Amino acid sequence: MPAPVQFTFEMVPHEEGNNLKSVRPPVIPAGRLQIDRGLLVISSIEFEGRRDEGKDVFFGTNFPEPVTINLDTGETSHELTFDIPQGVYNRIEIILEIGGDNGIPMVLEGEIVKGQTDNIPLRFEYNLRDRIRIRAEPGEQHNSIVLRKDKMSVATISVDAGEVFRFISFQSPPGGLDSLQITEGTVLISSQLNTGLFNNMASRLERSFRVIFD
Repeated sequence: MPAPVQFTFEMVPHEEGNNLKSVRPPVIPAGRLQIDRGLLVISSIEFEGRRDEGKDVFFGTNFPEPVTINLDTGETSHELTFDIPQGVYNRIEIILEIGGDNGIPMVLEGEIVKGQTDNIPLRFEYNLRDRIRIRAEPGEQHNSIVLRKDKMSVATISVDAGEVFRFISFQSPPGGLDSLQITEGTVLISSQLNTGLFNNMASRLERSFRVIFD
Protein backbone atom coordinates (compact mmCIF):
# COMPACT_ATOMS: atom_id res chain seq x y z
CA MET A 1 0.00 0.00 0.00
CA PRO A 2 1.26 3.52 -0.74
CA ALA A 3 2.37 5.85 2.04
CA PRO A 4 2.16 9.64 1.52
CA VAL A 5 5.49 11.50 1.80
CA GLN A 6 5.86 15.27 1.61
CA PHE A 7 9.23 16.78 0.73
CA THR A 8 10.12 20.08 2.39
CA PHE A 9 13.24 22.23 2.24
CA GLU A 10 15.25 24.39 4.61
CA MET A 11 18.61 26.09 4.91
CA VAL A 12 21.10 26.12 7.78
CA PRO A 13 22.57 29.67 7.76
CA HIS A 14 26.26 30.31 8.19
CA GLU A 15 27.70 33.06 10.38
CA GLU A 16 31.46 33.16 10.70
CA GLY A 17 32.57 33.67 14.29
CA ASN A 18 29.09 33.33 15.75
CA ASN A 19 30.52 33.36 19.29
CA LEU A 20 30.93 37.14 19.11
CA LYS A 21 28.23 37.65 21.77
CA SER A 22 30.76 36.69 24.42
CA VAL A 23 32.56 40.00 23.88
CA ARG A 24 31.10 43.21 25.35
CA PRO A 25 30.93 45.33 23.31
CA PRO A 26 31.18 42.88 20.39
CA VAL A 27 34.22 43.18 18.15
CA ILE A 28 33.22 42.84 14.50
CA PRO A 29 36.21 41.52 12.52
CA ALA A 30 36.49 42.97 9.02
CA GLY A 31 35.57 40.37 6.44
CA ARG A 32 33.22 38.25 8.57
CA LEU A 33 30.79 36.15 6.51
CA GLN A 34 27.03 35.94 7.00
CA ILE A 35 25.14 33.63 4.61
CA ASP A 36 21.40 33.46 5.24
CA ARG A 37 19.53 33.31 1.91
CA GLY A 38 19.33 30.75 -0.86
CA LEU A 39 17.52 29.49 -3.93
CA LEU A 40 17.39 25.99 -5.41
CA VAL A 41 15.92 24.81 -8.72
CA ILE A 42 15.22 21.10 -9.25
CA SER A 43 13.96 19.39 -12.40
CA SER A 44 13.55 15.85 -11.06
CA ILE A 45 13.62 13.68 -7.93
CA GLU A 46 14.62 10.02 -7.81
CA PHE A 47 13.98 7.65 -4.91
CA GLU A 48 15.98 4.49 -4.23
CA GLY A 49 14.82 2.50 -1.21
CA ARG A 50 15.68 -0.88 0.28
CA ARG A 51 13.16 -2.49 2.63
CA ASP A 52 13.51 -5.14 5.30
CA GLU A 53 10.52 -6.92 3.74
CA GLY A 54 9.20 -6.58 0.22
CA LYS A 55 10.82 -5.52 -3.01
CA ASP A 56 13.22 -2.64 -3.22
CA VAL A 57 11.65 0.59 -4.47
CA PHE A 58 12.97 2.70 -7.32
CA PHE A 59 11.15 5.55 -9.02
CA GLY A 60 11.78 8.94 -10.51
CA THR A 61 9.70 12.00 -11.32
CA ASN A 62 10.54 14.57 -13.96
CA PHE A 63 8.64 17.78 -13.32
CA PRO A 64 6.81 19.45 -16.24
CA GLU A 65 8.39 22.69 -15.05
CA PRO A 66 11.41 23.01 -12.75
CA VAL A 67 10.50 23.53 -9.10
CA THR A 68 11.92 26.68 -7.53
CA ILE A 69 12.65 26.56 -3.79
CA ASN A 70 13.33 29.52 -1.53
CA LEU A 71 15.71 27.89 0.93
CA ASP A 72 15.50 30.51 3.68
CA THR A 73 11.66 30.46 3.81
CA GLY A 74 11.05 26.89 2.63
CA GLU A 75 8.53 28.05 0.03
CA THR A 76 8.29 25.95 -3.15
CA SER A 77 6.68 26.80 -6.48
CA HIS A 78 4.91 23.40 -6.43
CA GLU A 79 4.00 21.07 -3.58
CA LEU A 80 6.14 17.94 -3.58
CA THR A 81 4.10 15.02 -2.22
CA PHE A 82 4.48 11.44 -3.43
CA ASP A 83 2.92 8.05 -2.71
CA ILE A 84 5.72 5.63 -1.84
CA PRO A 85 5.28 1.94 -0.94
CA GLN A 86 4.99 1.57 2.82
CA GLY A 87 7.41 -0.44 4.91
CA VAL A 88 10.53 -0.37 7.04
CA TYR A 89 13.43 0.98 5.00
CA ASN A 90 17.02 0.26 5.99
CA ARG A 91 18.42 2.48 3.25
CA ILE A 92 17.01 5.35 1.20
CA GLU A 93 18.85 7.57 -1.23
CA ILE A 94 17.36 10.67 -2.83
CA ILE A 95 18.78 12.02 -6.08
CA LEU A 96 18.00 15.61 -7.00
CA GLU A 97 18.64 16.86 -10.51
CA ILE A 98 19.27 20.55 -10.03
CA GLY A 99 18.84 23.12 -12.75
CA GLY A 100 16.44 23.69 -15.61
CA ASP A 101 16.25 25.22 -19.05
CA ASN A 102 16.42 28.70 -17.56
CA GLY A 103 17.86 30.15 -14.39
CA ILE A 104 20.68 29.19 -12.07
CA PRO A 105 20.45 25.77 -10.34
CA MET A 106 21.55 27.01 -6.90
CA VAL A 107 22.29 30.35 -5.26
CA LEU A 108 23.51 31.18 -1.75
CA GLU A 109 23.56 34.82 -0.66
CA GLY A 110 24.68 36.93 2.25
CA GLU A 111 27.16 39.61 3.20
CA ILE A 112 30.78 40.21 4.02
CA VAL A 113 30.65 42.35 7.15
CA LYS A 114 33.32 45.06 7.09
CA GLY A 115 32.07 46.90 10.16
CA GLN A 116 28.91 47.82 12.03
CA THR A 117 27.20 49.18 8.88
CA ASP A 118 29.60 48.82 5.95
CA ASN A 119 28.80 45.47 4.31
CA ILE A 120 29.49 43.96 0.89
CA PRO A 121 26.81 41.71 -0.69
CA LEU A 122 28.04 38.23 -1.61
CA ARG A 123 26.41 35.79 -4.03
CA PHE A 124 27.52 32.21 -4.75
CA GLU A 125 26.09 30.88 -8.01
CA TYR A 126 26.34 27.17 -8.78
CA ASN A 127 25.50 27.62 -12.44
CA LEU A 128 25.99 24.01 -13.54
CA ARG A 129 23.28 21.39 -13.97
CA ASP A 130 24.11 18.50 -11.68
CA ARG A 131 22.80 15.44 -9.82
CA ILE A 132 22.96 15.51 -6.02
CA ARG A 133 22.81 12.13 -4.25
CA ILE A 134 21.77 12.22 -0.57
CA ARG A 135 21.72 9.32 1.90
CA ALA A 136 18.55 9.68 3.95
CA GLU A 137 18.54 9.58 7.74
CA PRO A 138 15.76 8.66 10.18
CA GLY A 139 14.42 11.27 12.57
CA GLU A 140 15.52 11.52 16.18
CA GLN A 141 15.08 8.41 18.35
CA HIS A 142 14.59 6.17 15.31
CA ASN A 143 16.96 3.55 13.93
CA SER A 144 15.19 3.08 10.60
CA ILE A 145 12.81 4.92 8.31
CA VAL A 146 9.21 3.69 8.54
CA LEU A 147 6.66 4.79 5.95
CA ARG A 148 3.02 4.11 6.86
CA LYS A 149 -0.08 4.29 4.71
CA ASP A 150 -2.09 5.95 7.51
CA LYS A 151 0.43 8.70 8.33
CA MET A 152 1.94 11.53 6.31
CA SER A 153 5.72 11.32 6.49
CA VAL A 154 7.85 14.41 5.98
CA ALA A 155 11.23 14.28 4.26
CA THR A 156 13.12 17.47 5.08
CA ILE A 157 15.96 18.32 2.72
CA SER A 158 18.35 20.83 4.25
CA VAL A 159 21.28 22.73 2.78
CA ASP A 160 24.04 23.63 5.25
CA ALA A 161 25.62 26.87 4.05
CA GLY A 162 28.38 26.40 6.62
CA GLU A 163 29.56 23.27 4.81
CA VAL A 164 29.80 25.09 1.47
CA PHE A 165 31.66 28.04 3.05
CA ARG A 166 33.61 25.93 5.55
CA PHE A 167 37.14 26.98 4.53
CA ILE A 168 36.22 30.39 3.13
CA SER A 169 37.31 33.46 5.11
CA PHE A 170 38.06 37.04 4.14
CA GLN A 171 39.28 38.18 7.57
CA SER A 172 43.01 38.02 6.76
CA PRO A 173 45.35 37.52 3.78
CA PRO A 174 45.69 35.53 1.57
CA GLY A 175 41.91 35.19 1.61
CA GLY A 176 41.31 38.85 2.36
CA LEU A 177 39.02 41.31 0.64
CA ASP A 178 41.78 42.64 -1.61
CA SER A 179 41.96 39.28 -3.38
CA LEU A 180 38.33 39.42 -4.58
CA GLN A 181 36.86 40.45 -7.89
CA ILE A 182 33.92 42.73 -7.04
CA THR A 183 31.29 43.39 -9.73
CA GLU A 184 28.92 46.35 -9.31
CA GLY A 185 29.49 46.33 -5.56
CA THR A 186 28.79 42.59 -5.16
CA VAL A 187 31.18 39.69 -4.67
CA LEU A 188 29.98 37.14 -7.22
CA ILE A 189 31.43 33.64 -6.91
CA SER A 190 30.69 31.53 -9.99
CA SER A 191 32.37 29.40 -12.62
CA GLN A 192 33.33 32.66 -14.39
CA LEU A 193 34.26 34.97 -11.50
CA ASN A 194 36.40 34.29 -8.42
CA THR A 195 36.85 30.81 -9.84
CA GLY A 196 39.35 29.63 -7.24
CA LEU A 197 36.77 30.13 -4.52
CA PHE A 198 34.07 28.59 -6.72
CA ASN A 199 36.02 25.39 -7.29
CA ASN A 200 36.77 25.12 -3.57
CA MET A 201 33.11 25.52 -2.63
CA ALA A 202 31.64 23.45 -5.46
CA SER A 203 33.67 20.43 -4.33
CA ARG A 204 31.70 20.41 -1.04
CA LEU A 205 28.26 21.18 -2.43
CA GLU A 206 26.88 17.64 -2.34
CA ARG A 207 28.07 17.18 1.26
CA SER A 208 26.02 20.21 2.30
CA PHE A 209 22.74 18.35 1.62
CA ARG A 210 20.91 16.21 4.19
CA VAL A 211 17.49 14.58 4.13
CA ILE A 212 15.71 13.43 7.30
CA PHE A 213 12.50 11.38 7.29
CA ASP A 214 10.05 11.93 10.14
